[in-house]
Amino acid sequence: MIVIWQVAKKEFRQVIRDRRSLVLILVMPVLLTILFAKATGGGQLRGIPIVVLNEDSSPESAIITNALKAHDEVRVRGTVTTLQDAQDMLAQGAVKAALVIPKDFKQRLQAGEKVALQLYLDGTDNTSAPIVEGVARKVVAQYNTELAVMGLWQRGVPPAKGYRLIEPVFVNSEIEFNPDLRYLTYVMPGVIGLTLQLLTVTLMAISIPRERERGTLDQLMVSPISRTELILGKLLPYFGISLFNVVTILFVADRGFGIPIAQRLPLLLGLCALFVLSSLATGLLISSISYSQFQAVQIAVFYVLPVFMLSGAYAPIELIPEYVRPISYLFPLMYFSRAARAITLRRADVFAVWKDLIILSGFTVVYLYWAVVSFQKRTT
Repeated sequence: MIVIWQVAKKEFRQVIRDRRSLVLILVMPVLLTILFAKATGGGQLRGIPIVVLNEDSSPESAIITNALKAHDEVRVRGTVTTLQDAQDMLAQGAVKAALVIPKDFKQRLQAGEKVALQLYLDGTDNTSAPIVEGVARKVVAQYNTELAVMGLWQRGVPPAKGYRLIEPVFVNSEIEFNPDLRYLTYVMPGVIGLTLQLLTVTLMAISIPRERERGTLDQLMVSPISRTELILGKLLPYFGISLFNVVTILFVADRGFGIPIAQRLPLLLGLCALFVLSSLATGLLISSISYSQFQAVQIAVFYVLPVFMLSGAYAPIELIPEYVRPISYLFPLMYFSRAARAITLRRADVFAVWKDLIILSGFTVVYLYWAVVSFQKRTT
């Protein structure tokens, strides 16, 4: 332990002397957390621009237009006079959807016929299109209900009874854990994990190649220091600095973005510490097999990119195709994000996330052992 501590002090002095790296280590995690959180904070789309072509211009058709304006998800940018104008606005990207109300809308309704409203959607935006379609269907369903109730009223059925006849069964929903359906609340654990991993893996990956390029690695090898002591000594200062980053990031998430951090703070801190260890172990493994800092950074980038896409940090892992999904289970970030969401959103205790904790511990042990073995092979 004395030898490991001496190596750790040497590594810590190197970090302190390199002011640029020190600023990167201490400031960038907070800045990246704020940047990622701000970028993803508006996950719920509002004000999607649409246009209406009302060829009927009757009071009945105006009801549908006004009902669309009442929904926050869409923003009616006005009306057009021809179908070509609506399609031109779609092609130019000025609107995401165009609703066409046919000119015989009122006449066909009074005749008891079915009337189709044509909805044109911009398929290049696969996020806004389903939202607009859902709003349109909701407006039409409500309009159909009102027409049916009015028809029954004309036949002597009171409106209250008419509603019961038309909708005898309904669903009463109650959202648990994230009642406002804030996307930021869901994605913030992934933001925290990705920020921590991005810097820890990269900085740890260049630690041994930096010693090799400076010529100090050979000096360390001829000293009475075992390779395991050297590996652990290099890991220790970065682990301490990363724990400081964990505290600052959690503080920003709680105070700046309203993420419920304090509910299970000790358990969340333990999870973050374990995840940081696994990330540092990953960086050490990359460092031990790299010949230069440039090569280490390349490997780290190629590791972080698939983690970003396949770990479930920004979207449910169920959205990943089943034939690709097994790759996701190879990344510690997937287990961290799952456990962090359970702790922050569902107030889960240690018995609810113990599997993720054990798996993260397994990653840490395996990667550390692998790093030591790889480093021994490279230096013998």
